[in-house]
Amino acid sequence: MATLNPGRDSRQSRVANHYPGVSGTSSQDFSHLAKLLFQTSAEYAKNADGNCSIYTLAGIPILFSALHCLLIELNAGMWANSHFDKTTLVELAKSGNDVSVIAKCYPTFPDKLRQKLDLLIQVRHEILHPAHRPGPEEKNNTPEYLVSLREAGLLQSTGNDVDYIWLSQLQSHRLFRWAFNIVRDTVDTLLRLHDFHADMTAGILQSYSTDETIDASL
Repeated sequence: MATLNPGRDSRQSRVANHYPGVSGTSSQDFSHLAKLLFQTSAEYAKNADGNCSIYTLAGIPILFSALHCLLIELNAGMWANSHFDKTTLVELAKSGNDVSVIAKCYPTFPDKLRQKLDLLIQVRHEILHPAHRPGPEEKNNTPEYLVSLREAGLLQSTGNDVDYIWLSQLQSHRLFRWAFNIVRDTVDTLLRLHDFHADMTAGILQSYSTDETIDASL
């Protein structure tokens, strides 16, 4: 009997189970793409008002794709020093929220960083599942549960009560930079929890590090 969602079933099976064949560390491809988007975002923002960048809408989901790949790779034994962890792979396969998986499968993961990830993944959801209409009490068009982003100055905002529409507020290079830093800190923490050697950790983190000179003129 055919399943209702063969694509999802296939993806879940490939993550949760070990089959013969060839695989590789595709997290590096996604992180490299995110860096290219960040560089383009910085240039776009420079030519706009110093912050406005549509590339943030592409960059943040790509960062989560890189993180998802890395979690699979770390728990499928695809890196030296990593080991096969069936329990975590099953959680990754069935969950739509990698932050929840990290909280469940990495009990010593720092709470403060996890809270930042919780906030960031909501931004990712807002981009991938747009609901760009006002809420009942959001005169500045910022969803109430994400107002902390506004208060931190991470959004593309006029600063006024009457502000840009929500998806335009997300088009912020500052938000992209903040997201990159959180994902980099997450990758660093995960590699340490998997006992990666310092030299290998530094090499991998290069893929998640933004060149400070990119933002120098912003």
